[in-house]
Amino acid sequence: MNGPKSWLIVKTQELEAKAKQVFGELVNITTEGNRQLGAVIGSKSYKEQYCMEKVNVWRRELETLAEIAETEPQAAYAAYTKGYKSKFTFFLRTIEDFEEYLEPIDSVLFDKLTPNLFGGSEPDVPKELLALNPNDGGIGIERPGTMANQQFKASVLKTKIHVESILDQYTVMREKDIEGNTTKEIEAAYKASKAQTKKQKMEKADKKTPESMKNFVSQAKDKGASSWLNALPIQEQHLNLNKEQFSDAMRLRYNIPLSGIPSYCACGNAFNVTHALDCKKGGFVHQRHDNLRDLLTHLLSKVCKDVEVEPHLLPITTEVMNLRTANTSEEARLDIKAKGFWQRSQTAFFDIRVTHVNSSSQRTKPTSAIFRNHEAAKKRKYLQRVLEVEQGAFTPLVFGTCIRGSRKPFKKQSSNLEDFGLMNIEA
Repeated sequence: MNGPKSWLIVKTQELEAKAKQVFGELVNITTEGNRQLGAVIGSKSYKEQYCMEKVNVWRRELETLAEIAETEPQAAYAAYTKGYKSKFTFFLRTIEDFEEYLEPIDSVLFDKLTPNLFGGSEPDVPKELLALNPNDGGIGIERPGTMANQQFKASVLKTKIHVESILDQYTVMREKDIEGNTTKEIEAAYKASKAQTKKQKMEKADKKTPESMKNFVSQAKDKGASSWLNALPIQEQHLNLNKEQFSDAMRLRYNIPLSGIPSYCACGNAFNVTHALDCKKGGFVHQRHDNLRDLLTHLLSKVCKDVEVEPHLLPITTEVMNLRTANTSEEARLDIKAKGFWQRSQTAFFDIRVTHVNSSSQRTKPTSAIFRNHEAAKKRKYLQRVLEVEQGAFTPLVFGTCIRGSRKPFKKQSSNLEDFGLMNIEA
Protein backbone atom coordinates (compact mmCIF):
# COMPACT_ATOMS: atom_id res chain seq x y z
CA MET A 1 0.00 0.00 0.00
CA ASN A 2 1.26 3.45 -0.91
CA GLY A 3 0.32 5.32 2.27
CA PRO A 4 0.80 8.96 1.11
CA LYS A 5 -1.48 8.25 -1.88
CA SER A 6 -4.14 6.42 0.17
CA TRP A 7 -7.16 8.11 1.72
CA LEU A 8 -9.45 6.78 4.42
CA ILE A 9 -12.81 8.57 4.42
CA VAL A 10 -14.84 8.35 7.66
CA LYS A 11 -18.22 9.85 8.49
CA THR A 12 -17.61 11.46 11.91
CA GLN A 13 -14.81 13.09 13.86
CA GLU A 14 -15.00 10.31 16.48
CA LEU A 15 -14.25 7.74 13.80
CA GLU A 16 -11.48 9.96 12.52
CA ALA A 17 -9.82 9.91 15.97
CA LYS A 18 -10.08 6.12 16.17
CA ALA A 19 -8.68 5.74 12.66
CA LYS A 20 -5.66 7.86 13.59
CA GLN A 21 -5.03 5.59 16.60
CA VAL A 22 -5.03 2.55 14.31
CA PHE A 23 -3.19 3.92 11.27
CA GLY A 24 -1.25 6.87 12.66
CA GLU A 25 0.45 8.74 9.83
CA LEU A 26 0.48 5.78 7.43
CA VAL A 27 -2.53 6.99 5.42
CA ASN A 28 -4.44 10.21 4.87
CA ILE A 29 -7.65 10.41 6.92
CA THR A 30 -10.54 12.83 6.33
CA THR A 31 -14.19 13.36 7.18
CA GLU A 32 -14.76 15.69 4.20
CA GLY A 33 -14.15 13.54 1.13
CA ASN A 34 -11.81 13.03 -1.76
CA ARG A 35 -11.60 12.34 -5.47
CA GLN A 36 -11.94 8.68 -6.48
CA LEU A 37 -10.99 7.74 -10.04
CA GLY A 38 -12.16 11.16 -11.20
CA ALA A 39 -15.46 11.03 -9.31
CA VAL A 40 -16.00 12.09 -5.69
CA ILE A 41 -16.71 10.37 -2.37
CA GLY A 42 -17.50 12.19 0.85
CA SER A 43 -19.77 14.71 2.49
CA LYS A 44 -22.42 16.70 0.66
CA SER A 45 -20.52 19.96 1.06
CA TYR A 46 -17.32 18.45 -0.34
CA LYS A 47 -19.25 16.86 -3.22
CA GLU A 48 -20.90 20.19 -4.01
CA GLN A 49 -17.56 22.02 -3.98
CA TYR A 50 -15.92 19.41 -6.18
CA CYS A 51 -18.78 19.32 -8.70
CA MET A 52 -19.00 23.11 -8.97
CA GLU A 53 -15.25 23.37 -9.60
CA LYS A 54 -15.50 20.71 -12.28
CA VAL A 55 -18.49 22.41 -13.92
CA ASN A 56 -16.75 25.80 -13.90
CA VAL A 57 -13.79 24.32 -15.77
CA TRP A 58 -16.15 22.79 -18.35
CA ARG A 59 -18.03 26.08 -18.69
CA ARG A 60 -14.85 28.02 -19.49
CA GLU A 61 -13.75 25.40 -22.01
CA LEU A 62 -17.16 25.37 -23.72
CA GLU A 63 -17.17 29.17 -23.90
CA THR A 64 -13.86 28.94 -25.74
CA LEU A 65 -15.37 26.31 -28.06
CA ALA A 66 -18.35 28.61 -28.67
CA GLU A 67 -15.95 31.39 -29.69
CA ILE A 68 -14.26 29.01 -32.12
CA ALA A 69 -17.70 28.17 -33.54
CA GLU A 70 -18.08 31.77 -34.72
CA THR A 71 -15.39 31.24 -37.36
CA GLU A 72 -15.16 27.42 -37.62
CA PRO A 73 -18.62 26.05 -36.74
CA GLN A 74 -18.05 22.65 -38.37
CA ALA A 75 -14.79 22.06 -36.48
CA ALA A 76 -16.39 23.18 -33.19
CA TYR A 77 -19.40 20.94 -33.76
CA ALA A 78 -17.21 17.92 -34.54
CA ALA A 79 -15.02 18.63 -31.50
CA TYR A 80 -18.02 18.71 -29.19
CA THR A 81 -20.06 15.79 -30.55
CA LYS A 82 -17.14 13.47 -31.36
CA GLY A 83 -15.09 14.13 -28.25
CA TYR A 84 -15.90 16.76 -25.69
CA LYS A 85 -19.37 15.67 -24.63
CA SER A 86 -18.00 12.23 -23.77
CA LYS A 87 -16.18 13.91 -20.87
CA PHE A 88 -19.53 14.25 -19.12
CA THR A 89 -20.43 10.56 -19.30
CA PHE A 90 -18.11 9.24 -16.58
CA PHE A 91 -19.21 11.86 -14.06
CA LEU A 92 -22.89 11.45 -14.87
CA ARG A 93 -22.53 7.72 -14.25
CA THR A 94 -20.52 7.89 -11.02
CA ILE A 95 -21.90 10.95 -9.18
CA GLU A 96 -25.51 10.79 -8.05
CA ASP A 97 -27.70 13.86 -8.66
CA PHE A 98 -24.99 15.51 -10.75
CA GLU A 99 -27.71 17.29 -12.75
CA GLU A 100 -28.10 19.76 -9.86
CA TYR A 101 -24.84 21.43 -10.87
CA LEU A 102 -25.09 21.44 -14.67
CA GLU A 103 -27.19 24.55 -15.34
CA PRO A 104 -24.11 26.63 -16.42
CA ILE A 105 -23.26 23.97 -19.02
CA ASP A 106 -26.81 23.96 -20.42
CA SER A 107 -26.68 27.75 -20.65
CA VAL A 108 -23.44 27.81 -22.65
CA LEU A 109 -24.58 25.04 -25.00
CA PHE A 110 -27.88 26.62 -26.00
CA ASP A 111 -27.16 30.33 -25.52
CA LYS A 112 -23.71 30.46 -27.14
CA LEU A 113 -22.55 27.30 -28.92
CA THR A 114 -25.75 26.27 -30.73
CA PRO A 115 -26.59 29.77 -32.07
CA ASN A 116 -23.09 30.05 -33.55
CA LEU A 117 -23.61 26.75 -35.38
CA PHE A 118 -26.66 28.28 -37.06
CA GLY A 119 -24.94 31.48 -38.10
CA GLY A 120 -25.11 33.57 -34.95
CA SER A 121 -28.84 33.61 -34.17
CA GLU A 122 -30.72 31.28 -31.85
CA PRO A 123 -32.50 28.69 -34.02
CA ASP A 124 -36.25 28.32 -33.69
CA VAL A 125 -35.85 24.56 -33.28
CA PRO A 126 -37.11 22.66 -30.21
CA LYS A 127 -34.26 21.66 -27.91
CA GLU A 128 -35.83 18.22 -27.66
CA LEU A 129 -35.28 17.83 -31.41
CA LEU A 130 -31.70 19.11 -31.34
CA ALA A 131 -30.94 16.56 -28.61
CA LEU A 132 -31.64 13.59 -30.90
CA ASN A 133 -28.87 11.85 -32.82
CA PRO A 134 -28.26 13.15 -36.38
CA ASN A 135 -29.71 9.95 -37.86
CA ASP A 136 -32.91 10.62 -35.88
CA GLY A 137 -33.24 14.18 -37.15
CA GLY A 138 -31.31 16.03 -34.43
CA ILE A 139 -27.73 17.27 -34.11
CA GLY A 140 -26.71 15.37 -30.97
CA ILE A 141 -26.51 18.36 -28.61
CA GLU A 142 -28.44 17.43 -25.48
CA ARG A 143 -28.61 19.01 -22.06
CA PRO A 144 -26.23 16.97 -19.88
CA GLY A 145 -28.67 17.43 -17.01
CA THR A 146 -31.36 15.45 -18.85
CA MET A 147 -28.95 12.54 -19.27
CA ALA A 148 -27.66 12.43 -15.69
CA ASN A 149 -30.40 10.38 -14.02
CA GLN A 150 -30.52 7.83 -16.85
CA GLN A 151 -26.73 7.45 -16.93
CA PHE A 152 -26.46 6.98 -13.16
CA LYS A 153 -29.23 4.36 -13.11
CA ALA A 154 -27.55 2.53 -16.00
CA SER A 155 -24.28 2.49 -14.10
CA VAL A 156 -25.94 1.12 -10.95
CA LEU A 157 -27.74 -1.54 -12.98
CA LYS A 158 -24.69 -2.71 -14.91
CA THR A 159 -22.44 -2.92 -11.84
CA LYS A 160 -25.04 -4.54 -9.61
CA ILE A 161 -23.52 -8.02 -9.61
CA HIS A 162 -20.01 -6.60 -9.03
CA VAL A 163 -21.17 -4.52 -6.06
CA GLU A 164 -23.07 -7.37 -4.47
CA SER A 165 -20.05 -9.68 -4.90
CA ILE A 166 -17.83 -7.17 -3.10
CA LEU A 167 -20.32 -6.51 -0.30
CA ASP A 168 -20.79 -10.25 0.30
CA GLN A 169 -17.01 -10.80 0.04
CA TYR A 170 -17.23 -13.47 -2.63
CA THR A 171 -13.85 -14.76 -3.78
CA VAL A 172 -15.21 -14.97 -7.35
CA MET A 173 -17.84 -12.77 -8.93
CA ARG A 174 -21.41 -13.98 -8.60
CA GLU A 175 -23.16 -15.30 -11.68
CA LYS A 176 -26.51 -13.77 -10.69
CA ASP A 177 -27.68 -10.85 -8.60
CA ILE A 178 -29.87 -11.19 -5.50
CA GLU A 179 -33.03 -11.26 -7.65
CA GLY A 180 -31.58 -14.09 -9.74
CA ASN A 181 -30.82 -12.08 -12.90
CA THR A 182 -27.74 -13.00 -14.94
CA THR A 183 -25.41 -10.50 -16.59
CA LYS A 184 -27.06 -11.09 -19.98
CA GLU A 185 -30.52 -10.53 -18.52
CA ILE A 186 -29.38 -7.31 -16.88
CA GLU A 187 -27.85 -6.16 -20.18
CA ALA A 188 -31.10 -6.99 -22.00
CA ALA A 189 -33.11 -5.03 -19.42
CA TYR A 190 -30.77 -2.07 -19.85
CA LYS A 191 -31.10 -2.13 -23.65
CA ALA A 192 -34.90 -2.33 -23.38
CA SER A 193 -34.94 0.62 -20.99
CA LYS A 194 -32.62 2.60 -23.27
CA ALA A 195 -34.80 1.89 -26.31
CA GLN A 196 -37.93 2.95 -24.41
CA THR A 197 -36.25 6.18 -23.29
CA LYS A 198 -35.18 6.93 -26.85
CA LYS A 199 -38.72 6.31 -28.11
CA GLN A 200 -40.12 8.71 -25.51
CA LYS A 201 -37.59 11.39 -26.48
CA MET A 202 -38.47 11.06 -30.16
CA GLU A 203 -42.20 11.25 -29.44
CA LYS A 204 -41.69 14.34 -27.30
CA ALA A 205 -39.55 15.96 -29.99
CA ASP A 206 -42.15 15.16 -32.66
CA LYS A 207 -44.91 16.82 -30.64
CA LYS A 208 -42.89 20.02 -30.26
CA THR A 209 -41.71 20.16 -33.89
CA PRO A 210 -43.61 22.76 -35.98
CA GLU A 211 -45.55 21.46 -38.98
CA SER A 212 -43.39 23.53 -41.35
CA MET A 213 -40.34 21.63 -40.12
CA LYS A 214 -41.64 18.06 -39.90
CA ASN A 215 -41.12 17.14 -43.55
CA PHE A 216 -37.50 18.33 -43.38
CA VAL A 217 -36.89 16.38 -40.18
CA SER A 218 -38.33 13.31 -41.85
CA GLN A 219 -35.89 13.76 -44.74
CA ALA A 220 -33.01 14.11 -42.28
CA LYS A 221 -33.89 10.63 -40.97
CA ASP A 222 -33.44 9.02 -44.40
CA LYS A 223 -30.52 6.65 -44.76
CA GLY A 224 -27.38 8.63 -45.54
CA ALA A 225 -29.11 12.02 -45.30
CA SER A 226 -27.09 13.05 -42.22
CA SER A 227 -23.73 11.68 -43.35
CA TRP A 228 -22.43 15.18 -43.98
CA LEU A 229 -23.16 16.11 -40.37
CA ASN A 230 -21.33 13.06 -39.01
CA ALA A 231 -18.26 13.58 -41.22
CA LEU A 232 -15.09 15.01 -39.72
CA PRO A 233 -13.94 18.23 -41.46
CA ILE A 234 -10.82 16.69 -42.99
CA GLN A 235 -9.34 19.16 -45.46
CA GLU A 236 -7.37 16.55 -47.40
CA GLN A 237 -10.63 14.78 -48.26
CA HIS A 238 -12.41 18.09 -49.04
CA LEU A 239 -14.91 17.53 -46.23
CA ASN A 240 -14.36 20.91 -44.56
CA LEU A 241 -17.05 23.57 -44.95
CA ASN A 242 -16.60 27.27 -44.32
CA LYS A 243 -18.79 29.00 -41.75
CA GLU A 244 -21.40 30.13 -44.28
CA GLN A 245 -21.69 26.71 -45.93
CA PHE A 246 -22.07 24.92 -42.60
CA SER A 247 -24.57 27.35 -41.05
CA ASP A 248 -26.64 27.42 -44.28
CA ALA A 249 -26.68 23.61 -44.32
CA MET A 250 -27.89 23.58 -40.71
CA ARG A 251 -30.65 26.07 -41.57
CA LEU A 252 -31.74 24.12 -44.64
CA ARG A 253 -31.91 21.01 -42.48
CA TYR A 254 -34.71 22.58 -40.42
CA ASN A 255 -36.34 24.86 -43.03
CA ILE A 256 -35.00 28.02 -41.39
CA PRO A 257 -34.85 31.00 -43.82
CA LEU A 258 -31.36 31.89 -45.02
CA SER A 259 -29.97 35.35 -44.38
CA GLY A 260 -28.43 37.63 -46.99
CA ILE A 261 -30.41 36.38 -50.01
CA PRO A 262 -32.12 38.72 -52.53
CA SER A 263 -35.82 39.48 -52.34
CA TYR A 264 -36.52 38.80 -56.01
CA CYS A 265 -35.08 36.47 -58.62
CA ALA A 266 -33.75 37.60 -62.01
CA CYS A 267 -36.87 36.02 -63.52
CA GLY A 268 -39.04 38.45 -61.55
CA ASN A 269 -40.51 36.06 -58.98
CA ALA A 270 -40.06 36.25 -55.22
CA PHE A 271 -36.78 34.62 -54.25
CA ASN A 272 -36.45 31.87 -51.65
CA VAL A 273 -34.68 28.53 -51.34
CA THR A 274 -37.43 26.58 -53.10
CA HIS A 275 -37.50 29.00 -56.03
CA ALA A 276 -33.69 29.01 -56.28
CA LEU A 277 -33.69 25.23 -56.69
CA ASP A 278 -36.52 25.28 -59.25
CA CYS A 279 -35.77 28.33 -61.39
CA LYS A 280 -34.35 27.55 -64.84
CA LYS A 281 -32.94 31.04 -65.34
CA GLY A 282 -29.21 31.40 -64.82
CA GLY A 283 -28.17 27.79 -65.41
CA PHE A 284 -28.01 26.65 -61.78
CA VAL A 285 -30.25 23.63 -62.41
CA HIS A 286 -27.88 22.44 -65.14
CA GLN A 287 -24.84 23.28 -63.05
CA ARG A 288 -25.80 21.03 -60.14
CA HIS A 289 -26.47 18.19 -62.60
CA ASP A 290 -23.19 18.69 -64.46
CA ASN A 291 -21.15 18.90 -61.24
CA LEU A 292 -22.39 15.46 -60.19
CA ARG A 293 -21.84 14.07 -63.66
CA ASP A 294 -18.25 15.30 -63.77
CA LEU A 295 -17.50 14.02 -60.26
CA LEU A 296 -18.82 10.54 -61.00
CA THR A 297 -17.01 10.47 -64.34
CA HIS A 298 -13.74 11.31 -62.59
CA LEU A 299 -14.25 8.51 -60.05
CA LEU A 300 -15.30 5.96 -62.68
CA SER A 301 -12.22 6.73 -64.78
CA LYS A 302 -10.09 5.44 -61.92
CA VAL A 303 -11.63 1.95 -61.98
CA CYS A 304 -13.10 1.47 -65.46
CA LYS A 305 -11.99 1.65 -69.08
CA ASP A 306 -13.50 3.57 -71.97
CA VAL A 307 -15.21 6.14 -69.73
CA GLU A 308 -17.06 8.77 -71.75
CA VAL A 309 -19.25 11.77 -70.91
CA GLU A 310 -22.60 12.14 -72.69
CA PRO A 311 -22.13 9.28 -75.19
CA HIS A 312 -24.52 9.05 -78.14
CA LEU A 313 -26.66 5.92 -78.20
CA LEU A 314 -26.73 3.64 -81.22
CA PRO A 315 -29.52 4.63 -83.60
CA ILE A 316 -32.71 2.58 -83.70
CA THR A 317 -33.37 0.76 -86.99
CA THR A 318 -35.97 -2.01 -86.93
CA GLU A 319 -36.13 -2.38 -83.15
CA VAL A 320 -39.53 -1.71 -81.56
CA MET A 321 -39.80 -0.06 -78.13
CA ASN A 322 -42.57 -1.32 -75.86
CA LEU A 323 -43.32 2.07 -74.28
CA ARG A 324 -44.38 5.35 -75.86
CA THR A 325 -42.18 7.20 -73.38
CA ALA A 326 -39.04 5.44 -74.62
CA ASN A 327 -36.50 7.80 -76.19
CA THR A 328 -36.10 6.80 -79.85
CA SER A 329 -34.32 9.94 -81.04
CA GLU A 330 -31.16 9.58 -83.11
CA GLU A 331 -29.59 12.30 -80.92
CA ALA A 332 -30.32 10.46 -77.67
CA ARG A 333 -27.47 10.57 -75.16
CA LEU A 334 -26.88 9.42 -71.61
CA ASP A 335 -24.66 11.07 -69.03
CA ILE A 336 -21.86 8.53 -68.56
CA LYS A 337 -20.58 5.38 -70.25
CA ALA A 338 -18.05 3.05 -68.60
CA LYS A 339 -16.86 -0.37 -69.72
CA GLY A 340 -16.43 -3.16 -67.21
CA PHE A 341 -18.29 -1.68 -64.24
CA TRP A 342 -20.80 -4.48 -63.70
CA GLN A 343 -19.29 -7.22 -65.85
CA ARG A 344 -16.04 -7.63 -67.73
CA SER A 345 -16.21 -6.15 -71.26
CA GLN A 346 -19.83 -5.06 -70.73
CA THR A 347 -20.67 -1.38 -71.24
CA ALA A 348 -22.55 0.26 -68.39
CA PHE A 349 -24.57 3.42 -68.96
CA PHE A 350 -25.48 5.86 -66.18
CA ASP A 351 -27.96 8.71 -66.28
CA ILE A 352 -28.23 11.33 -63.54
CA ARG A 353 -31.30 13.14 -62.31
CA VAL A 354 -31.30 15.77 -59.58
CA THR A 355 -34.72 16.60 -58.16
CA HIS A 356 -35.83 19.18 -55.62
CA VAL A 357 -37.59 17.00 -53.06
CA ASN A 358 -39.31 19.97 -51.41
CA SER A 359 -40.88 21.38 -54.57
CA SER A 360 -44.60 22.11 -54.44
CA SER A 361 -45.44 18.90 -56.30
CA GLN A 362 -43.31 16.64 -54.08
CA ARG A 363 -43.16 18.12 -50.59
CA THR A 364 -45.87 15.83 -49.20
CA LYS A 365 -44.24 12.61 -50.46
CA PRO A 366 -41.60 10.57 -48.63
CA THR A 367 -38.12 10.84 -50.11
CA SER A 368 -37.95 7.15 -50.95
CA ALA A 369 -41.14 7.41 -53.03
CA ILE A 370 -39.84 10.49 -54.85
CA PHE A 371 -36.61 8.73 -55.80
CA ARG A 372 -38.44 5.59 -56.91
CA ASN A 373 -40.70 7.62 -59.19
CA HIS A 374 -37.77 9.37 -60.87
CA GLU A 375 -35.83 6.13 -61.14
CA ALA A 376 -38.80 4.45 -62.84
CA ALA A 377 -39.15 7.40 -65.24
CA LYS A 378 -35.53 7.03 -66.33
CA LYS A 379 -35.96 3.30 -66.84
CA ARG A 380 -39.08 3.78 -68.96
CA LYS A 381 -37.15 6.21 -71.12
CA TYR A 382 -33.87 4.37 -71.66
CA LEU A 383 -33.84 0.84 -70.17
CA GLN A 384 -35.12 -1.21 -73.13
CA ARG A 385 -33.01 0.72 -75.62
CA VAL A 386 -29.79 0.17 -73.64
CA LEU A 387 -30.48 -3.52 -72.99
CA GLU A 388 -31.60 -4.50 -76.49
CA VAL A 389 -29.79 -2.07 -78.80
CA GLU A 390 -26.59 -1.32 -76.87
CA GLN A 391 -26.46 -4.77 -75.23
CA GLY A 392 -25.28 -3.02 -72.09
CA ALA A 393 -26.47 -2.28 -68.56
CA PHE A 394 -28.41 0.79 -67.47
CA THR A 395 -28.30 2.38 -64.01
CA PRO A 396 -30.20 5.60 -63.19
CA LEU A 397 -28.67 7.73 -60.43
CA VAL A 398 -31.22 9.87 -58.58
CA PHE A 399 -30.14 12.62 -56.18
CA GLY A 400 -32.10 15.13 -54.14
CA THR A 401 -31.51 18.78 -53.24
CA CYS A 402 -32.19 20.40 -49.87
CA ILE A 403 -31.25 17.16 -48.13
CA ARG A 404 -27.81 15.79 -47.48
CA GLY A 405 -27.71 12.35 -49.05
CA SER A 406 -29.27 10.41 -51.88
CA ARG A 407 -30.63 7.05 -52.74
CA LYS A 408 -27.75 4.62 -52.59
CA PRO A 409 -26.56 4.19 -56.21
CA PHE A 410 -25.14 1.10 -57.89
CA LYS A 411 -27.39 -1.18 -55.84
CA LYS A 412 -28.26 -3.40 -58.78
CA GLN A 413 -27.66 -3.25 -62.47
CA SER A 414 -30.61 -3.30 -64.87
CA SER A 415 -30.06 -6.62 -66.59
CA ASN A 416 -33.52 -7.51 -67.92
CA LEU A 417 -36.90 -5.92 -68.48
CA GLU A 418 -38.77 -8.27 -66.15
CA ASP A 419 -36.83 -6.85 -63.19
CA PHE A 420 -38.80 -3.63 -63.50
CA GLY A 421 -42.13 -4.95 -64.82
CA LEU A 422 -41.74 -3.25 -68.19
CA MET A 423 -42.72 -6.37 -70.15
CA ASN A 424 -46.21 -6.12 -68.64
CA ILE A 425 -46.77 -2.48 -69.61
CA GLU A 426 -48.68 -1.97 -72.81
CA ALA A 427 -47.41 0.60 -75.27
